[in-house]
Amino acid sequence: MKNQEIYQRDPNKTTLLNNGVTAMTDAHSDEERRTLRFELENFVCEGEYRKGLVRILETFIENIGQPEQPAAWISGFFGSGKSHLAKMIQYLWVDYKFEEDGATARGLTRLTDDVKDALKELSTIGKRYGGLHSASGKLGSGASGSIRLAFLGIVFRSLDLPESYPQAKFCLWLKRNNIYNQVCAEVGSEDKTFRQELNDMYVSPVLARALLNADPSFATDEAQAKEALREQFPKSKDINDDEFVQAVSEALSNGGKIPCTVVILDEVQQFIGDDNRRSFDVQLLVEACSKKFGDRLLFVGTGQTALSGTPNLARLQGRFTVNVELSDSDVETVTRRVVLAKKANCSGKIENILAANAGEVDRHLRETKIASRTED
Repeated sequence: MKNQEIYQRDPNKTTLLNNGVTAMTDAHSDEERRTLRFELENFVCEGEYRKGLVRILETFIENIGQPEQPAAWISGFFGSGKSHLAKMIQYLWVDYKFEEDGATARGLTRLTDDVKDALKELSTIGKRYGGLHSASGKLGSGASGSIRLAFLGIVFRSLDLPESYPQAKFCLWLKRNNIYNQVCAEVGSEDKTFRQELNDMYVSPVLARALLNADPSFATDEAQAKEALREQFPKSKDINDDEFVQAVSEALSNGGKIPCTVVILDEVQQFIGDDNRRSFDVQLLVEACSKKFGDRLLFVGTGQTALSGTPNLARLQGRFTVNVELSDSDVETVTRRVVLAKKANCSGKIENILAANAGEVDRHLRETKIASRTED
């Protein structure tokens, strides 16, 4: 018998779709959905992963009706699975549904009863308060250094809006005036796509004509329509707190209600680094949203160290009060459950081989990381 024959997953035929590195994505492409499904099916809801999920979910539920939601901080060394846990929170939160076969995130994932109960209660709360929503991303991935615009890009993208602030504001304006679908259809009638024309929003004749056809009162001609777009939805290097909060509110609003929303900010520690200003900006960002959206918005941040680990992170301790710390044992549990899981019908043969050579095996492996354990 060869080693590869005893594993539930043949190591010669099994590959990790994410190469062992989780990326916070919105599952728009076929490849992203395949990877997400693989990650959900192989999520090990044990140890600190389970405790962290329960702690975050139950804290959110307990603080419904309170002025603010305590933010959560997931820490752990590189490769500990903090981004993976954060991604599971993102998709389990909304119970993401795969259109291909109707499978759901909660149905695909092997969850413990306490996690299931917390998610069920979350869904019940969501029905009362405008639904459930989730968003994720990195603050340092765009918006030319403006933390407000970078955060808005994360929220906009989760709602299938353009990440660019002026383009997203234009789309929200179209929807508010009930002409979004008409403008998209008008653009499509000229064999163009709305998103492509948005990239040239200020100069696109196709978009200008579509807007005039949908709303003749917007301008008198194409030239005036283009100029109006520049003036009404200008490019900006940054925005103030009032504009920021209004944009978040307008984007998230569902029938006049703000849904129960989790926003996951991945690699916050890497974004802050040694920059005192960035640490202060993150603090102000979380405070502004927490005060405005109260019990409806939960922040989850990730970093390689606990908040007490560096002076720049320490200033966030007052906001990120729900702490989840991942360790070596959590990674080893995942490895044993996913990679090293054995076939049930091979257990007897393996036990016989080990029993026959127990003395020699123990002598060689004593006091090593791969020494025999009860769970083996």
